[in-house]
Order: sequence, then structure tokens, then C-alpha cells
Amino acid sequence: MIKLLNAGFTRLRKNRLFWLLTIFSICVALFIIYSAYNDMDKYGRTIEVEQLMFNYSTIIGIVTSIFTCLFLGIEYSDGAIRNKIIIGHRRINIYLSNLIIVTITSLFSYILFLGVIVSIGIPLFGNITISIANLLILLGTIFVTTIAYSSIFTFLAMIISNKTITAVVSIMASFGMMMIALTCFNILETPKTIQTSTIESGETKFEEVPNPKYPSEEKKKVCQVLLDINPAGQMFQIAGRTVPNLKVLPIYSLGVLIISTGVGLILFKKKELK
Repeated sequence: MIKLLNAGFTRLRKNRLFWLLTIFSICVALFIIYSAYNDMDKYGRTIEVEQLMFNYSTIIGIVTSIFTCLFLGIEYSDGAIRNKIIIGHRRINIYLSNLIIVTITSLFSYILFLGVIVSIGIPLFGNITISIANLLILLGTIFVTTIAYSSIFTFLAMIISNKTITAVVSIMASFGMMMIALTCFNILETPKTIQTSTIESGETKFEEVPNPKYPSEEKKKVCQVLLDINPAGQMFQIAGRTVPNLKVLPIYSLGVLIISTGVGLILFKKKELK
């Protein structure tokens, strides 16, 4: 395992994709700071640094999916995985070492983003307004969710041999999770009443009436559970600062990690390599 990790991190340091990811994380942080500063300067808005710290979490799934499918996908195309097995490395160690590398890289990109936001954002916009304990809990939840993302995309990259198919499936999966999360959000935010207008004697009258599309309590509970389980739903809730079930989110993420990694190991052990 140690030899695999050493080789993986050596390859990572020389990988252009890793350095592009590093530059991208820095650029996203600078763009968010620039946009926030413009809003503060033009409209006098109060900028909360902690909100800027959470913004990157909404796209970390897409970033992780692209990095993972390209970084691990090449291991099948150039025969690296087959060669590792031939020289005596166990399949479980190969799978777990790749998962560790993807996870650390994903966390590194987010921590780098946070470093830029904190070092520039605090001098510009002032100190963090929420308690440090609450901030650490939210960031810790983001980190655990990022690990869950890494496990999902490592699973896809290690099970699918074709790099192109891996890329398509991974990116579609990341966008699919986002679409499911947004759909659930829209359902949960449906207003109880809607405003209707009628014209009587030339005058327009407005009236609040029950919204026929307002979801039932059961439907709302199902949507909330889907949001909590879905890594994208977790990130959107944190970024939107509306997390009714914060304590259970890490549990769901750990469940995703255990299930995807367990199933991935089983399938990878049985996989025939060309």
C-alpha cells in the first residue's frame, strides 16, 4: 500500500491535471472575492466571509468527477493497473490507494480555496460572523461529503475500463445529483398560497388562495431525505445556510462511502483486466 501511495503521489505531482485543478481552485476563490467586492462597492451589501467559504462546495462534485475520471481512467488505457497486479500488488490495495489519492486531492483543492478566501476575504470584508465551533462543524461536514463524492467517482473509474465512458458517466452522475438536489429544493420551497387577480367593475383585485401544487407532508419528507443523502443536496443546503438535519449529514456521507467502496472492492476483485 505504501509503495502504491508513493508512486501515486509522485505521479500526481507531475500530473498537469493536478496543477490545472490547483490553478482552478485559486481562480475560483479570486473570482468569488472579486464579485463580492463589486457587490459591496456598488450596492453597499454586507459580505460574510463564511458564505464565500461555502460557495465552492456546490461545484466540488463536478470538479472531483472530472479529475477522478481523467486521472484514474488513464490507468486502464496505459495498462498501469494490469502491471500493478502482475508485479504482486493486491487489488484491494490498488483500489484503496487510488481512493486515498483522489480524496486527498479533492480535499486539498477545497482547502486551497479556503486559504485564498480567508487570507484575502477577511482583510477586505471583516472577520467571520458565526462562531468558530459552528464554522468548523459546517466545514467538517463539507469535508466528509467531499470524501463521499471521491468514493462515488473512484468507484466509477475503477469499475469502468474505458476512459471515455468513465468521463461521460462520471460527469453525468455529478450533474444528475445536482439536478435531483435542485428539484427537491424547488419542491420544498413551493409556497403554500399563490396570488390570483380578478377584475371587478374595472378594478383589479388580488387574493391569496391555496397553492394546488403545494406538496404533502410525506412528499416533503421524501424530498428532505433525498437532499440529505445526496452529496450535492448536502452541499447546496450548507451553501444556502438552510440545514435542518446537519447532524445526520456526515452519517449519510459515511454510509455512501462505505457502500460505494464496499461494492467497488467486490466488483473490482471480480473484474477481468485485459
